Amino acid sequence: LVVIAPPGMLGMVIDTPAGGVPVVHAIKESSCLYNQIRIGDKLISVDDVDTTTLSAIRVSKLISARASNPQRVMVFLRSSDD
Repeated sequence: LVVIAPPGMLGMVIDTPAGGVPVVHAIKESSCLYNQIRIGDKLISVDDVDTTTLSAIRVSKLISARASNPQRVMVFLRSSDD
């Protein structure tokens, strides 16, 4: 699942349960990504930077550092159960 995120705040919370792959923990209803991503989606990369081994804090810093970019390409993996 490829999502093109606009500049600015995204209104989502990333967590790394048990030190695993970063997952979407929460999404604000006001988020520009609200209808595109779901709680439980795994964040695989941001602008071709592999995030699968990063902590939630490092992922958040990576996303924030790129907040002024015209766009951010984020790749998520959704469980086939959904």
